[in-house]
Amino acid sequence: MILAQAQLNPAEGVTAETLDALDPLVVAGSPYAQQFRTPGGMITQVLNFAFPIAGLILFVMIVWGGFTMLSTAATKKSIDAGKQRIMYALLGYLLLFASYWIVRILEMMFGVNIITY
Repeated sequence: MILAQAQLNPAEGVTAETLDALDPLVVAGSPYAQQFRTPGGMITQVLNFAFPIAGLILFVMIVWGGFTMLSTAATKKSIDAGKQRIMYALLGYLLLFASYWIVRILEMMFGVNIITY
């Protein structure tokens, strides 16, 4: 059992070896053990998927908004709904993009490493 290998002794405190013995990624020999060790590493791995997925969602929403505007062009309400869908899609993507760059600027200003590459 993994817990039997790393007995916690309160007098010694918690050491890196104890944490490594209890970490399932290190025990299993996963190549992602170092990347998921810190919150910044976890955020970086999520961002590797977030931007491509957000780009696909943006594309689908723009096509959907355009299709709404073209297919039901007889009413002003449907045209406004299509424009609104496109505007909100662009606004959402810009919000994601701006938040990424704000974090990068904060990293440079304070010398803290939040997103690791």
